[in-house]
Amino acid sequence: MKNRNYPIINNIQNTYIQASGIDGEGLFSNAIINKGEILCQLDGQKMSWDFFDRLKQLYDKNDDFLFGEWNALDKDTLLVRAIRTKYSYINHSRDPNLKLLYNPLRIISLNKIPKNTELTLDYRKEPLRKEYIERHGKYYL
Repeated sequence: MKNRNYPIINNIQNTYIQASGIDGEGLFSNAIINKGEILCQLDGQKMSWDFFDRLKQLYDKNDDFLFGEWNALDKDTLLVRAIRTKYSYINHSRDPNLKLLYNPLRIISLNKIPKNTELTLDYRKEPLRKEYIERHGKYYL
């Protein structure tokens, strides 16, 4: 695991971060996760995409700690976590073992996940803006 000079909020228990075969670092299970298990509930501050984009410009683009993650709640609204959590290490897969459920926003396992398995989500299932997909998502979705 990369040497970090900042803490990561441990919002997903029984997991660890390590090098991923998918991209960079990933989040891995420390124990068996049963089908239908809720791994965590995601919280944060609701804001528009436009407000988030303006806020992001105020921070150094190399800052890997502040404003490290968000989820699209709909085409106009994001749920932003100002401090990075383990959630941000879940990589994309078209054959995921996790999914997001809404109201409240939470992560649930799609099947039984063995210990030491990388946890993945299909990012395409979020209500992402067309502009985001064309600008950033085209490289990995």
